[in-house]
Amino acid sequence: MDVPNVVDPTLTEAAAADNTSDLDRPIRVLVQTQTHLVSGDRSTEFGERYDAMVNLICQHVWQREYDKFRERDWSYHCHFALDNVECWFLVDHHGPDPSPPPDPPIIWYRWTGKEFVMMRDPLPGRVRRELRHYPFQRVAYHLLIQEYPKRRTPRRYKSRAEEIRVKRKMLHNTLLSNLGLTEELLRFVQDCPDAAEWVKARVPPETWARLEDPSEIVLPLEPKEGHTWTGSSDRVGRPES
Repeated sequence: MDVPNVVDPTLTEAAAADNTSDLDRPIRVLVQTQTHLVSGDRSTEFGERYDAMVNLICQHVWQREYDKFRERDWSYHCHFALDNVECWFLVDHHGPDPSPPPDPPIIWYRWTGKEFVMMRDPLPGRVRRELRHYPFQRVAYHLLIQEYPKRRTPRRYKSRAEEIRVKRKMLHNTLLSNLGLTEELLRFVQDCPDAAEWVKARVPPETWARLEDPSEIVLPLEPKEGHTWTGSSDRVGRPES
């Protein structure tokens, strides 16, 4: 499969997009950083750190906070339970056009923990390939305004093996990303000790200790309103297949 036509920040069009005087032009803002440079620490709830970073990006580019009716946010490898992990944030601004171009300019920044540094090198091939999984598409308006039920309908699996595989990955990603644990995942740990041991061997001991802490907050089965990420994939924010 051919790599999509990703515009490198070195090109004139992308460089011009860094001029925030045209605030409504379609643009993708890609930010590279490391988990320990995102505001907060391992004890900080995932959503708080995530929201803080996305708002910083919007303040830098558009001089305002993130607006779910104007932007769509994605992220990759936001494993906030670990330090020194390379992670990425992507904020898509679609503009007023109801049919924005599928391949708008990309502005690439590196966040140092204190400032955004514009990167003028071509995007690495691995990043260009990964961007295939993040389409430049609006979120449907009815999804933005709907009220989520307190509990989602449980997912149906084709087989027990698929259920174990998916939930094992969910638990792994939840612990690495410092997401809230759900009743479903706690039941999974009790019901599938072999799968739980697989996860335990792949996360830091202090991260696994969350499962043994009676004070750990347990969240119901519901998505956080306004977020596009999901815990069912190694790519937080990547659309589910």
